[in-house]
Amino acid sequence: MQLIFEHPPRRVITFWQNSTETLLALGLQDRIVAAVGIPYRGCIKEEYQQAYDSIPIKQMQILDKENILMLRPDFILGWGSTFRPEYIGTTEFWRSREINTYIASSTTRNAKAKTIEDEYKYIMDMGTIFGRRKRASALVKQMERELAFVENRTAGHKKPRTIIMEKQKDILRLYGRNTLAGDILTKVNGDIIDIGATISYEQLIAENPEVIFLIVSENDYRNASVITQQIYENPALQDIIAVREHRIYTLPLFMVYSSAVRTYDGIREMAQDLYPELYEEVPQN
Repeated sequence: MQLIFEHPPRRVITFWQNSTETLLALGLQDRIVAAVGIPYRGCIKEEYQQAYDSIPIKQMQILDKENILMLRPDFILGWGSTFRPEYIGTTEFWRSREINTYIASSTTRNAKAKTIEDEYKYIMDMGTIFGRRKRASALVKQMERELAFVENRTAGHKKPRTIIMEKQKDILRLYGRNTLAGDILTKVNGDIIDIGATISYEQLIAENPEVIFLIVSENDYRNASVITQQIYENPALQDIIAVREHRIYTLPLFMVYSSAVRTYDGIREMAQDLYPELYEEVPQN
């Protein structure tokens, strides 16, 4: 669907971290009237925190329709799940009130593989909508340069066999090659283990990964080290190479799911964990 703007949005409500941080990265903090879905200030990248502080309403809990309408937004940014009827209402509901909406394509339920290019498009779309294409292009080019650097520096290296997983109570959920996390891993020259939507502990032992990336969601950001330690201390997992060599690395969800500008951080974190000597004596971008 094509969106038509008579002028760049002036009163924006952002749902989830990708929306908020992308607008902050584009210098648009004065357009955000409410930022929803960020657990605490420390989740925001340090260079954006001061701008984040200037947003009038910042909260983790959802805003209902009545409160959203009271804020008089002209644009709402969110995920596919944001616009469920039981959540804040459908995109049709908001468009009927002359409020434009935008759903990050990487959060829609379809069979299409999620890729870094989806995040590039999201950033460029925001640059176009808000008249900040030059800044948006610079953010995308930074990621492209980083990937080219990693590819060049790791060419010919043995790719570490890697599992990306999230511990959800007693279930280990896998992030395969069709997820954004999987695409980032592949593009920084990791060898992804992709055997289905979930993996049992017995399968984890059999696959014997050299590296484990452990994804933590917003409810567990502060508990990441505890969750990691539970895996390290599991007696049944002691022969796994990643456990034995202490190569379990935690990644916050905001770096590898609908990550927008934080995709850069996901790229660097994965690349450095896979290849610890990669950035030695290399200046930070």
